[in-house]
Amino acid sequence: MTNLHLSSNVSRRKFLGLAGAAVGLGAAGYYGINNLTQTPAPVDQPAGLADRYTRLALPKNPQNYLPDDYVDFIRWLESISDKVAGTKLRVAIEAEVGPRSLHRNRIDFTSSTGMELNMEFDIYKNNLSKCLLAVSTQSPLFDIMNVDVSQVGRFAPHILTIEHLMETYPELTYPGLDINDFVAPVKNFTCTYPPTLGNPWNTDFNGVFTQFPQEIPLMIRFFRKDLYSEEGREVSVTWDEYLDDIKHFHDPSRTRFGTVLMAAKFPSIIMEFHNWLYSFGGKLWNIEKDGTINADIDSDEAHAALEHYLEVSKYAEPNSAFYGWAPAAESMSQRRAATCINLTEFASLMDIPGESYVVRQVGYARNPVGDAGASHHYSGAGLAIPKYSLNPGAAWVFIQWATVASMQLIAAMDPLALATPTRKSVFEDPNVKELVKEGTIRHFDTVKNAIDRDEINIKPGFPKWDSIEGEMLNQLNQVIRGNLSPRDALDIIQKRADTVGPFTF
Repeated sequence: MTNLHLSSNVSRRKFLGLAGAAVGLGAAGYYGINNLTQTPAPVDQPAGLADRYTRLALPKNPQNYLPDDYVDFIRWLESISDKVAGTKLRVAIEAEVGPRSLHRNRIDFTSSTGMELNMEFDIYKNNLSKCLLAVSTQSPLFDIMNVDVSQVGRFAPHILTIEHLMETYPELTYPGLDINDFVAPVKNFTCTYPPTLGNPWNTDFNGVFTQFPQEIPLMIRFFRKDLYSEEGREVSVTWDEYLDDIKHFHDPSRTRFGTVLMAAKFPSIIMEFHNWLYSFGGKLWNIEKDGTINADIDSDEAHAALEHYLEVSKYAEPNSAFYGWAPAAESMSQRRAATCINLTEFASLMDIPGESYVVRQVGYARNPVGDAGASHHYSGAGLAIPKYSLNPGAAWVFIQWATVASMQLIAAMDPLALATPTRKSVFEDPNVKELVKEGTIRHFDTVKNAIDRDEINIKPGFPKWDSIEGEMLNQLNQVIRGNLSPRDALDIIQKRADTVGPFTF
């Protein structure tokens, strides 16, 4: 045990008070806690430990709240620091709100463990490319990498399973680790391979747990509460009513458009179309019990969904055919759109003073209902450890810290993140519920309801997904740009899938 530990008999309130007062580091953005309880350093203590002290980032939330469970976890990190101190970890991760919140709190991890942490942020495509290059060449460059739900099949052969990590490093496995606390659909889709699939397939392939889920970027409806209130309109329920809303608010002369789409020739258009497709009763794939996967994209339901998506595009910001998820979210925050469907990770963007013109004016709601109900596209990622890492034990400690419930609670309450948690307990935490009631967090209830109703759709991550993804995003984009009919586009995608398929996990 390092001499820089927290005493078990120091309360959280006393801990925060003593830390801030005794070390006087509040202005620097963290608490120093080395002098709460001191014990002599062991003779055989690793070099450098005696000169370290644990520091915790100041709470970012309005309540100035630091969870007791998080302090306990930090104590545990200190207790195993002699086994990992001095290790340099390199993390390839997407530049999303959850990881950014981790970065703002990284001093907690580095100071309590004695490790160095290099978090390399990048956009989705760039992160995917460099991670694929690393594993395909068996490079030890990255110790931890972000693996998207649609890409798990390509990475699965290169990832150390969670079972392997727990069995190999029991001394580096947190005693309070609770895997059952992860939200079931996220654990089943992102972390299990082959995935355990819900509606419309309802198939369990007895897959292996490969990674820990990072957050829940779920596509839900964003709408301008102020506009709906001024016009006396209720939030629409069905897709036809949603279209009526968009038409009603569409006023290009005022640079206000009914909606904005993420319809660029980019994965975002596939994700967005999923919300229509599964709600209308269609699906991309027929997935058999033996794991055989064949395309089912040219159905009547898929055609009706794409026709409606095209109709909605007529009342969208004109640049929508060139927008991915981030520009579409920015359009909403700049008051250029009345409503849209986007990822929950952009909820915090709506409320950043000085960057958003719609602070506290955006509400969130269930996606419109079609013949098969409402459907919300999930496009989350997990944190995985490649087999080629030279520091798998230390990396295992990192992904536990990054996904432990108390760290997720910190990210959920951070106004710059409002990261949708993958832990059930965080949704139920009284401090989160207080922020929901107060209005800082306005999207969690919509997400939880979608999960409870089993209204989540995904892109199942089989290994050859990339062989059809390009064709799909290209043809869908051609429809939105008016260069191709919905029927012709779906026929082209179906033929391409039939040519390169069938697929399997």
